[in-house]
Amino acid sequence: MAPALKNRTLWTALATAAAGAYLVAMVISGALPEQRQLVKFEAKGVMKLEPDRISRVELQQDKRKAVLLRTPDGGWASQGGDPLSTEMAKKLSLAVQFMNTAGPIRVMEPEELAGTNPRDFGLEQPRLTFTLFADAQPVLSARFGAHNSDGIAQYMMLDGRNELFLMSRFVGQEWESVAGGLLAK
Repeated sequence: MAPALKNRTLWTALATAAAGAYLVAMVISGALPEQRQLVKFEAKGVMKLEPDRISRVELQQDKRKAVLLRTPDGGWASQGGDPLSTEMAKKLSLAVQFMNTAGPIRVMEPEELAGTNPRDFGLEQPRLTFTLFADAQPVLSARFGAHNSDGIAQYMMLDGRNELFLMSRFVGQEWESVAGGLLAK
């Protein structure tokens, strides 16, 4: 055999042995290698409770109201028992999920708000109000106000809290879409 062929054969055998040893080590340890480039998900929303624990939603826009209940299969129905359409149930579930996953762009503390009027943020008469419940226990009550000056965010207040939250506009839009579909009747 030529020396170059022997060297290539030797390197191929060594590479195959190293790969085999790595696979054997993985089988013995029972673990896959850690993927350090992946970021672990952490909910950054204003609601810490898992979204699927929300069993009731009370929604109000102007003088119109709706009470929505989670069904045993994970869907949603009106308080009267009429199931929501699949599309509307998905929208409501997504809106609830956003309260857990979508963090505020900015949180303005009460000191920053001194001398301002809730009307400046559209919260004197909110565009939309809702309360989320886990069983009979209220978890979160929120009021969405006006959009900010550039239109990419929306002001929101939470009952029992003095901060003013600036949320990405898509959060309020999802809630307003649900309200528009359910309260327009």
